[in-house]
Amino acid sequence: MRNTKQFIDDLSRLALVDNRDAGKDGAPPFVSAFVSRNRETFVELAMPAAGLVIVIEGRKELYWGGSRYLYYPGEAFVLPAGCCASVVNEPDQTSGFYRALFIRFPRELIIEAARLWPQLAKRPLVTIPSVKIDFTLCSAIIHCGEVLSRALSSSRRVVDHRVLEVLLLLAEQGALPLASKYFDGSVSDKIRLLVRSRPAFRWNAVAIAAELTMSQATLHRRLRQEGKALITVLREERMMIAREILTEGKADIAEAIAAAGYVSRSHFARSFRKAFGSAPSDFRSSQVIDR
Repeated sequence: MRNTKQFIDDLSRLALVDNRDAGKDGAPPFVSAFVSRNRETFVELAMPAAGLVIVIEGRKELYWGGSRYLYYPGEAFVLPAGCCASVVNEPDQTSGFYRALFIRFPRELIIEAARLWPQLAKRPLVTIPSVKIDFTLCSAIIHCGEVLSRALSSSRRVVDHRVLEVLLLLAEQGALPLASKYFDGSVSDKIRLLVRSRPAFRWNAVAIAAELTMSQATLHRRLRQEGKALITVLREERMMIAREILTEGKADIAEAIAAAGYVSRSHFARSFRKAFGSAPSDFRSSQVIDR
């Protein structure tokens, strides 16, 4: 079985030279190598398509949904299409290089994956962007990276098969949501991504409709078709963000309130208790004790 070092060594040959801008007609390549000798910061980076990021060398900081995540060599994560996150790429102190791979998943293959495995298309939206790298996924990523980067000469069918294999493994982990109508998508999921991208913003029907380029009437109609109400979607996602912040143990309740977009402490406490059955202070205390 490959260990972390072997996994990194296998992938490093795909990340020798920075090629993030090497796509045709301005479009990014399916496999991008991010290589830099300087610290890079990207604020509110929009994800037009879902993708898998694998850190090869150095460290990546990810800021999403009011939380900070750190990724080191051999670790990976997925961000779904439509999310907006901030990242910091930190070169390794010894080598002086930062290297990472980004595998962009074509929309048509996500649709095809949902058709092939409909039971996985009903999984909930990703809230914690992390991926468990095991032997099977490790091998699939390497094979996928080789054909997508044209390191191997392969037919389109082989390329699609390799990508679908990775999509299946990620979907089974719950790390990547599949959608049978990827272009339309779920309006409630799009709203969740908006809230998670800017949790402290006071989202309402006017702002959300403008972001999704639809009228307020269409927004509410689409939500009714999904069996959702706007106020419910907003409250649920804000509570999830608050719980994740309190789970970290280091943040205080005031930070959770601000990140969740609340002003009133009592209003926040009532909503939190209704969602999770305990007060924010009790929840945070239990997390600290567990640590």
